Parts: sequence; C-alpha cells; structure tokens
Amino acid sequence: MSHSTPSTTPDPATPADSGDFRIQAPGEILTLLRRLQSERSHLILSNAAGLSVQSSLCSVDAASGRLLLDLPAAGSPLPALLGAEELTAVAYLDQIRLQFEVEGLLLVQPDAPTENSGQAVMQASFPLVLYRFQRRQAFRVRPNGRTPQARFSLPTGSGELLSLRVLDLSLGGLALQLPAGQDAPAAGSLLSGVLVELDRHTRLTADLRLQHARPQDDGSQQLGLLFEKLDPMATRDLQYYIEQVQKTARLLRKPAAA
Repeated sequence: MSHSTPSTTPDPATPADSGDFRIQAPGEILTLLRRLQSERSHLILSNAAGLSVQSSLCSVDAASGRLLLDLPAAGSPLPALLGAEELTAVAYLDQIRLQFEVEGLLLVQPDAPTENSGQAVMQASFPLVLYRFQRRQAFRVRPNGRTPQARFSLPTGSGELLSLRVLDLSLGGLALQLPAGQDAPAAGSLLSGVLVELDRHTRLTADLRLQHARPQDDGSQQLGLLFEKLDPMATRDLQYYIEQVQKTARLLRKPAAA
C-alpha cells in the first residue's frame, strides 16, 4: 500500500486538532531550515527501501536554491541514497516534525566558506514544499473496527514474541496494552523491527522507543512508545490510516439528516 504524498487538508470539524500543514511560502521554509541549521538538528534521510542516514544542515542558500548537508558517519548506506528518485528528509523542532522531499542529492566540495570548508559535503536542491506535523497529540487517534496489533520480540534476548493491542497511535508514536502478569521492558528500551498491523491492507515495520509503562485498573499496563525509525513509505501509510480513522469518527458524530 502506497500513497504519493501526505494529505494536507485540515479537518474542518476540528482544525485545532490537525497538526498537518503544507508549507509552500519560500520565506517560511527558509526560516524553518535555518532553525534546523542553527540548532544542529538531526536530519534523517531515507529512501523508499527503508535505508536511512543521519545528517544535519551546514548551509542553507535560498538565493542559489541549494542546501549543504554534513556527510553521515563512515559505513552508512549513503551510496544507495545518492541520486535516489525518492528520498525524504525528516527532522524535529521542539514537538514539531518537519518533512520534505530531497531532490538532486550528490557529493560536492563547498565553493564558499562554511564550517565544513575543505571537506566533502552533500548538496541538495532547496525544497519547494515542506510538511509540518504536530508530533504526537494532534494525530492521536483511537482505532475503530478491527483492532490493530503490534508484534515484536522482547529486547531481553529471550526470543519471546508478543502480540499487543494498539490502544491509540499518531505519527509520533503509539500506546500498547501489556497484559496483566507480563513484565514491561525498562523505560528507554528500543524495540526493533516491530510489525504494526493496522488493518488487512496496512502493515508497518518500525523501531520503537519505550517512554513509560503505566499500570491500569485491570492489572494490565499501558506502554507509551515513540517511533525511533519509520521509513517514508510507512509514514505515508500511517498518515493515510489516521486520516481514514478521523474521517470515520467525523461521520459517526455527524447528525442524521432530517
């Protein structure tokens, strides 16, 4: 299942809840990119196959229409990303997720003084569109109909496979129900290769970081996790699924015609 771009139509019924914005004004895009540069925010570049590297912006030049990015660590899958037809960059500012398509990524020697002067860097075109997502609260939805499941092995090395109910989810993370009598992993644990089955047509594989485990009245625990790694295709499928849940919820709230 694949969708070309995230939908950017605000929810007319609940505009304050929609953290999804398409930014096309060059000045606003420039301001956000320069904040990413000044704060040395991590920039994750991922292709459609799920390969990713971590970088950061070292120069933002709107006049020449280009970005310069630091080289990732040695041994990264950078060669597979250079010249990729579909490449997405994701970064965070406070609680805001920023995402844009990366065009024309290549290796260059900077021709102007920068903090990376004399060293190879990556160059890409200045983005024409940037998406801004409220990190968690804005897209948090409770699934309806078929209950999504998350399947993963515990990080203890025991090989025990769990299949837990998804209580709610967003573009930033999800909450799972851990049955009574089951010990929760330690806070901060990384759950790798979690298979999230949202419905019959939508399955995502992601790495999740455990934030907390909260006891519930029935003896179970609610696990709060954030997506540590989610490739662009999975992000789009998740965005589409969340939109469908929101639309269904609005239809259920809509009063019947007289």
